[in-house]
Amino acid sequence: MMSDDRIGVYLCRCGGNIGDVVDLGAVVSEVSGMEGVALVDVQDYLCSSAGQGRIRDDIEAGRIDRVVIGACSPRLHLETFRSMVEGAGVNPLLLEITNLREQCSWVHDDPVEATRKAVGLVKGAVLRVESLESLEPTFKDLKEDVLVVGGGIAGITAALELACERRVLLIERKEYIGGQMIGLSKTFPTFDCSQCILTPRMLDVFNHPNITLYTQTEVLSVEGAVGDFIVTLRRMPRFVDVELCVACGRCVEACPEDAISLPFAQAIPQACIIEKDVCSECGLCEEACAAGAIKLDEEPEDVTINVGAIIIATGFEPIDPDVIEEYNYSHPDVITAIEFEEMLSAKSKTGMRLVKSDGTVPGKVAFVLCVGSRNLNHGNKHCSRVCCLYSQKQAQLLLKINPDADVTIFYIDMRSAGRRMEELYYHTQEAGVKFVRGQVAEINPQEDGKLEVRYEDTLLGDIGRDVFDMVVLCPSLEPSKGSREIASQLGVPIGSDGFIEEKHVKIDPVNTLNQGVFAAGCALGPKDIHDSVTEAMGAAHRVSRFLREGRISISPEKPVITEERCDNCGVCIEECPYDALRATSEGPLLDPLLCSTCGVCVGLCPNHAIEIANYTQRQLKAETEGILSAGACVIVYIDPAAYAAADLAGVNRTEYSPQIRFIEVPSIHIIDGEIVSHAYENGASGVMLIEGTTDERLTSRSKDLYARLRKETKKYRKPIRYSHIETAQHEKLANLLNVFAEQATARSREVCGTK
Repeated sequence: MMSDDRIGVYLCRCGGNIGDVVDLGAVVSEVSGMEGVALVDVQDYLCSSAGQGRIRDDIEAGRIDRVVIGACSPRLHLETFRSMVEGAGVNPLLLEITNLREQCSWVHDDPVEATRKAVGLVKGAVLRVESLESLEPTFKDLKEDVLVVGGGIAGITAALELACERRVLLIERKEYIGGQMIGLSKTFPTFDCSQCILTPRMLDVFNHPNITLYTQTEVLSVEGAVGDFIVTLRRMPRFVDVELCVACGRCVEACPEDAISLPFAQAIPQACIIEKDVCSECGLCEEACAAGAIKLDEEPEDVTINVGAIIIATGFEPIDPDVIEEYNYSHPDVITAIEFEEMLSAKSKTGMRLVKSDGTVPGKVAFVLCVGSRNLNHGNKHCSRVCCLYSQKQAQLLLKINPDADVTIFYIDMRSAGRRMEELYYHTQEAGVKFVRGQVAEINPQEDGKLEVRYEDTLLGDIGRDVFDMVVLCPSLEPSKGSREIASQLGVPIGSDGFIEEKHVKIDPVNTLNQGVFAAGCALGPKDIHDSVTEAMGAAHRVSRFLREGRISISPEKPVITEERCDNCGVCIEECPYDALRATSEGPLLDPLLCSTCGVCVGLCPNHAIEIANYTQRQLKAETEGILSAGACVIVYIDPAAYAAADLAGVNRTEYSPQIRFIEVPSIHIIDGEIVSHAYENGASGVMLIEGTTDERLTSRSKDLYARLRKETKKYRKPIRYSHIETAQHEKLANLLNVFAEQATARSREVCGTK
C-alpha cells in the first residue's frame, strides 16, 4: 500500500438496526490499528446529511483519501455515497461499502458471532479499498425511443405519459388493447363505467403521432445493452389491414363460415380479424370489402427496433379454477369473476345481461373468494388483493339487476384496505349481502340444476351447506403468459410467485435490476386500477429521467489485458459470449460498451493475462485475507443477482449460519483455482460460488467452472460448492447456506482429527 493512502472507516448504528446487535466499539478497536487507516468514526445514521457531512469534511480537510463504510446494503446508498465523495474530491471508485445490516445484524441474533463477522467484513473492506484504482467511466449515448410491452391500463398510461416527449412503441399480444380492464363492467369503489374511462385513452394511443401500436405482437429476442436495446418483434397476421379497415361489417355479413369479426364494439384497433383456422378462403370477404383491407396471404412479420428503455406492463391472468376439482368449474353455472364481468361489459355475448346457462336471471348467487389464493396445496401462496373488493362490487351490481336476489360472499379474511374501500364494505353489508367467514369445501351440482355449496363457518364454528343458482369463483391472479420469457430475455429477475422482481420494494418499486428496464401494474404483482396507473406514471417518469441526459456512464471496471503476458492465442475472442473482444494487429481489443463484465475471458485465458479492473486477483485475495483474519469461516463468492437474494434474506429476517461471508463479484466466472486455494490457505473452512444470473450464455458454463475448481483444489480436502439462486429465492439461499456451513464445519473437524 502507498504510504500516503489515508483510509477513513465509518460505521453506522442505523438507529439500532446494526448497533443493537453488533458491538461497534469492538469493531473500532480491531480496525483502528490497521495500516493505512487514518480514522474510524461511528454515526447514528451515515446516510443522513450530518453523516455524509462528516465524511465530506474529513475528505476536504485532507484527513482521508479513501472511504470504507459499514452500514446497510450497497444496493440502497452506494450511488448516494459515491456522488458525495466525488463532490468532495475523491474518485467514487475509492469508496467501499460493506454490508453490516442485511447480511449481518438482520440475519444473526448472536451478538458475539455477529460482531466477529462484522470485524472480518470491515477488515476485508479496508484491505480491498487500499488496493483499488482511480478509474474514469466510459460514456455511452442513449437511444431516445421506448418500448412498452403490454397494452393494458398500465401500458397505455405509460405510453401516453412518455409520448409527449419521445417516440413510443406499444405492443400487445392480443388483437386489441385494453387488457383486463376493458372486460370490466364497473370499477370499484365508485362504480364508474370501465369503458367510459378506458376507451378514450385507447383512442388517444391509437391516434397519437408519437405512439406506434402493434397488436398480436410479442418479443422474439433482445440484444444490445442498457440504453441501446436491439429488440426483434414478431407480428402475427391479422389478415385485415388495420389502416384500411373501417369496420363497416360487410365482410362479416359476407362470410359463410363466421370466420371474420370485430372483437367487440369498442375494440382498438377498430378493425376486423380473420380466424384462419375457420376460414375456407372462399374470397367473399375480399369481394365485399370496398376498402381493399382483406389480406388473406399475410404472413408473420419480424420487426427489429432500437430503443433506449423498456417498460414491462404484461399484466395478469386468472388461475384456472380446475386446480381445485371440488369446485366443479366445468359446470356451466360455476363461473369466474372475469366471466361475470364480461357478461355485463362491452365484450358481452349475452347482451350485457347476467344470465344462467339456461338464459334465466339467477336469484341466489354465491361468491367464493381466494380460489387458488393463499393456498399452499392448490394454487398460490399470495393474496390477490382485489378479490375482496371486486366481489363486493359484483354483489352490489347483482342486486341492482335483481333487487330480490339472495347474495352470499364466502371469504377467509375480508381485506378492504385503501381509501374509500372500507366504506364500500359497509355499503355492501347495508345492501343486504351476507358475509360468511370460512372456506368453501365443495360445490356439488344437483339433479335439479342447482348448486350445493358445502362450507365451514369459522365464526360460528359450524359446518354448513346451502343451495344456489350460480356460483362465482374469485380466482387467484397470476403473471400473464410470456412474463417469464420477457423477463429472461431482459435479464430481469422474477419472484417465487412469478411476478417481476422490483429493484427495491420500497424505494425503487418500478425499477428492475436491469438499469434500462422498468415495470408497472400487475406485472409486479396483483393490484387495482388506481395502483396500476400510479405505477405506470412512476415508470414513465423514471424512463424519462433515465433518457433525458442523453448518455449514461459505463463502469470502467472491465477486463484489462496485460500485453506482456498475452500471446494473441485468441481464446478470449473465441469464448466471449457477447462478442466484446476482437482481434487486432496489436492483440485483442475490448469494446467496453458490449462487455458485460462476465469474466469468462478471465477464467479461460491460459496465460492469466486478463483481469477485471478493481476485481483483480490481488484485490480479491486481500479482501479474503481481511475477512479470514477475524477467524475461520465460509467464503461465498456471489454475483449481483444472487447478492440481492442475500439482501432479501436480511429484509425478511431469514437467519442463516454466522459462518457465512459474502464477497460480491461481477460474475463467478472470474474465480479461478488460485483464488480458491488462497482462501483455503488463509483459513476458509469452505468456499461457495453462488450465481443468480439467468443468462444461459453464462449459466451454461458454470458446471464446467465448478468441475475445474474442484479438480484444482482437491488437495485441500475442503468442501466447495456451486449453486444457482435467483433473486427471489432467499429462503432457498438460507437453507443452502446452513447445510453447507454444517458440512464445512464437519469437514474441518475431520481434517483436524486426521492430522
